[in-house]
Amino acid sequence: MAKKKKKSKLASFFKILLLAILIVITVVLIYEHFRTPILQATQTVVEKAEKAMEHTAASSVKEVYADLELPAPITNKDEQIIRHTGYTVSYNQAWRLPNWVAYELTREETKGTATRTNKFITDPMVKGVSASNRDYSHSGFDRGHMAPAGDMTWSSTAMKESFYFSNMCPQVPGLNRGRWKDLEEQIREWVAEDSALVIVCGPLIDKKDSTIGKNRIAVPHAFFKVILAPYVSSPRAIGFIFKNEKDVSPLRSYTATVDSVESLTGIDFFTALPDKIENHVEAQCTPSDWGI
Repeated sequence: MAKKKKKSKLASFFKILLLAILIVITVVLIYEHFRTPILQATQTVVEKAEKAMEHTAASSVKEVYADLELPAPITNKDEQIIRHTGYTVSYNQAWRLPNWVAYELTREETKGTATRTNKFITDPMVKGVSASNRDYSHSGFDRGHMAPAGDMTWSSTAMKESFYFSNMCPQVPGLNRGRWKDLEEQIREWVAEDSALVIVCGPLIDKKDSTIGKNRIAVPHAFFKVILAPYVSSPRAIGFIFKNEKDVSPLRSYTATVDSVESLTGIDFFTALPDKIENHVEAQCTPSDWGI
């Protein structure tokens, strides 16, 4: 009897062991079958979470510094403030040009896929006379973007509006396709590192400057651009001044403090910053901090 009971227990043990092995094999087979879809789904969730976190971080900053890109109102020049999808323009009716064009560019926006329209058109929001293609035709000047089309790939509407003449200035081709373009590309590289930048740019005009076209579009003798990195641990800013001519000097040779650009333009930048931060960043100009 004892031997039979022993054999019975041994048989039960092997049955349980066999069942356990079958369960393990079944689980492994199921896992292998569904592993790729599970991994893909997990990766998608992670990517969406990262984008949501990036968007939330950018949104929270905007709430702290509302309209950070907008300079103070101009009192000694014509000014019509026009807000578009991707940028804001201070339009000068006397010049038929912007006083300034301002926008914020984020890392996420640089990953857009909207293509250039290359269709230059009148800004429907401009009050009064505007430039046209005829004004630029055979003038020897490019229709130079202030807010570049390359920064508006995140929205087809923003891309379309970047070709409004309110966003254009007559630029010497050697500048528009040279160092001005180089700086635009450099800014996109900086954005990839700093998560977001604030950019304001525009023309420098004197009474003695010439005009082009039937609508007498003012031809700037120079251009400015100021850039702020407000979201890094130590906020920093830098300014640039370009003569409206071809030049191939290194980008660092065009740099200036934001304070000096304010003196040249009469425009007060980055007023939404706390005074202590604004005063500090606008007085500094350290090209090496920007890798140039």
